[in-house]
Amino acid sequence: MANQLHRLPDGRTLGVSSLGDPGSRRLVLVCHPTPGAGGFDPDPKATAESGLQFLMIDRPGYGASDPVARDVDPTIQQHADDLASYLSWSAGAATNATTADFGSIAVIGWGAGGGSTALSLAARHPEVVDRLVIVGTPRVDGPGLIDPVRRLLGLSRIEAFSPRSHLDRVIASHGEIGLQTLGIGAGSGAGSGSATAAAAAPEHAAPHGSGDAGAGQTGGFDVSARPGLRGRIERMLGDSSRQGAAGIATDLLAFRDRSWALDLPAITADTLLVYGTDDPLASARDGNWYRRRISGSRVHEAKGADASVYISEWPRILQHVADRSQ
Repeated sequence: MANQLHRLPDGRTLGVSSLGDPGSRRLVLVCHPTPGAGGFDPDPKATAESGLQFLMIDRPGYGASDPVARDVDPTIQQHADDLASYLSWSAGAATNATTADFGSIAVIGWGAGGGSTALSLAARHPEVVDRLVIVGTPRVDGPGLIDPVRRLLGLSRIEAFSPRSHLDRVIASHGEIGLQTLGIGAGSGAGSGSATAAAAAPEHAAPHGSGDAGAGQTGGFDVSARPGLRGRIERMLGDSSRQGAAGIATDLLAFRDRSWALDLPAITADTLLVYGTDDPLASARDGNWYRRRISGSRVHEAKGADASVYISEWPRILQHVADRSQ
């Protein structure tokens, strides 16, 4: 769970978790998937060796962050601005306290909720974000962000414009949230997403000049074979459910408004788009959709990886965020 609380100017509270080296001059902001909260670490050894400082901030309704008021329509842009507000406050608070440089940071966004938030932050506050990694985020057109998440959660009774009260009831009746909720197979990476990946195969190969799509190493692995990994994922999911259905419901409501994607061309950060071939939520086809809208961005595709691509490609992600664009 969060180890810090921050009060925003409007009185709402954000839950903040930290990992890595607190004295590092390089700050990395990590945006959780849907669902997700707290301080999940994909690989503690690699994280420690990176020499980076990581912050994870719970979205509204998740973990220790206050939910939005029921009469307020949540948006991706609002949480992106909340993050920018926190970073601005942190810069002032840290001026004489640490060596961290909060004026220029790297951001990682995982999944639908994390990826959309990270993209919106980088687009609305390009002076803050110099490096960006997006992992397994569905594209905004077509079914949008709602449908892939709804299918993974098994929430077939949720319609595109279901009222908040209906969302709360259906999500609350869903039962325990597990690894499959994130699209992560308990065994090898070639799990339930194989059919989805095969259907999209003709568009997996990135067009000429798109970067290193298709060049990734095999990313599938047995989660249970990595000591402590299953427990860390389950803690992240447990933290996300501390307020019941509030977090997932808020994400689904925010996903209805796609206007945040209109700002994507404003992103100036060096952007890496990471996808797994067996991810049931998103594929390199989605990554190429973002690539065409973000100047200089490139797609990396990990063969055999499902949503665990965030974990299997953690060293590559660390390498990208460690370097500062000038």
